[in-house]
Amino acid sequence: MPADGGTGSNFDLLKGLRELYEVTGGGSSKVTVAVIDGAVDFTHEVFKGADLRTALGANTMSAEAGNKMAEHGTHVASILFGQPGTEVEGICPGVRGVIIPVYDAASGSAPQLEVARAIELAIEEGADIINFSGGQYSDTGVADQWLSDAVVRCAEAGVLLIAAAGNDGCECLHVPAAAASALAVGA
Repeated sequence: MPADGGTGSNFDLLKGLRELYEVTGGGSSKVTVAVIDGAVDFTHEVFKGADLRTALGANTMSAEAGNKMAEHGTHVASILFGQPGTEVEGICPGVRGVIIPVYDAASGSAPQLEVARAIELAIEEGADIINFSGGQYSDTGVADQWLSDAVVRCAEAGVLLIAAAGNDGCECLHVPAAAASALAVGA
């Protein structure tokens, strides 16, 4: 059953989202959204009919049950690409999705160098939007040089980088979300 208990989606929980969905029809196959996260279980029923694949050159990681990072990657991907009429209807099921796994299953972390590499892959894959549900604490808000350079290339290419600003409610900075060209999102 849908999370809202009614019409089949959570669109009415965020003002304007249903209207945007109705105008766009859930996105266009001309738009590519890259998800930098854990591995994704492409066999999950909510992805049946979705245009999803792993980026060429990306790390190959298992999406087996019990892998918390794969569960997270699958969860994030379902919010975006879940197909209409399934248990989780995504907010942009009609776009192309490119998955770039970066999280280590054992540690749950991704070094800034791997995130930078993933951003570069996303740009090479033609991403219009990159979603990275992660980041690292930073006293200054400045990332390592590799990641800073990748974020600059992202902006130069006209790619919107959406990055997590943290889930713990601290008054602290996370990279790459602290970059001026990133759209920072907090939980």
